[in-house]
Amino acid sequence: MRSLMRSSRHRVHFIINDHYIRFVESDKRHSFLSYRQKCLPPGVIEEGRIKDIEVFGMILDEIVEEGKLKGSKITMCVPDPFMIVRTVSVPLEIMEDELKGYLYMQLGETIHLPFDDPIIEPVFLGGKGGQNEVLLIATKESVIREYTDVFEASSLKPVVADLSILSLYRFYYHIGQADKKEHLLMVQLGMDTLQLSVFHDHYPSIVRHSKLSLVQDELELKRGRSGQEFYILNVEQNRLDGQARDINTEIERFMNFYRFNLTKGSNQITKLILFGDHPYMDEYAGTISDSFELQVQALTQPLFQIKKGINIPHVFNDCIGLALK
Repeated sequence: MRSLMRSSRHRVHFIINDHYIRFVESDKRHSFLSYRQKCLPPGVIEEGRIKDIEVFGMILDEIVEEGKLKGSKITMCVPDPFMIVRTVSVPLEIMEDELKGYLYMQLGETIHLPFDDPIIEPVFLGGKGGQNEVLLIATKESVIREYTDVFEASSLKPVVADLSILSLYRFYYHIGQADKKEHLLMVQLGMDTLQLSVFHDHYPSIVRHSKLSLVQDELELKRGRSGQEFYILNVEQNRLDGQARDINTEIERFMNFYRFNLTKGSNQITKLILFGDHPYMDEYAGTISDSFELQVQALTQPLFQIKKGINIPHVFNDCIGLALK
């Protein structure tokens, strides 16, 4: 009886990357009940693809059993490497309810994606220059199916797939920070990933995903007093300094591309916010702030609590953003 009540009233919001499984559990009033993270062994997930379904399924089964989550409805984020966001132009005569069909017809013609089994979601943005502008969001269907199958095999019920950039922006909007006029650069800094996206008028316009160098031997598994697992990095300072320079270089290139190529010099980044689970987030936030003449905000302090009054760590911000959908 307890599991039936839990599945009808509560939802569980999962974020999965190459190194972690994380979730927060919420009720219908957006109150948070629990949170949990587990470290994934090397090779289980690589660049967003499940490489060892058996081990991944066993870890998920363990999470479901320990959290008494069986039968729960869940939301998840699409793996970042398989997320495409871009603005495309369509003829004025294409009606809003015809957009999806039109975009599918243009695949391989005027629209080229890096995978051959896309799921497309269009967002109508309005007219500009004699055409309509549409935000095209695409992901790879077979990857979504892989995750859905494993969740279902672990007695979970996937109901929503979202993007991490939208979840994090929803979080940012919910805490009252978002301004539709700003040209916001959102920096997501993972253990070995860097994702950059720009939001203006509350919509994303471009996303770029890249890899950071990481040697597996540099990762060390730890457990906190609460039993939560986490990775630390055992690296020399000169290695961190080099990575900080690489990150700053990528950010500068991206900002220049947005200003001079994408907006033809008419707009530039006005604010930068930093999310992520890199162990040296605060240090890198300092080097970024010193390198660019714009406001830099690192969202690394807990801003939400579970009902017991325990702070939810900042690495769960994307999970929280999922729950706020």
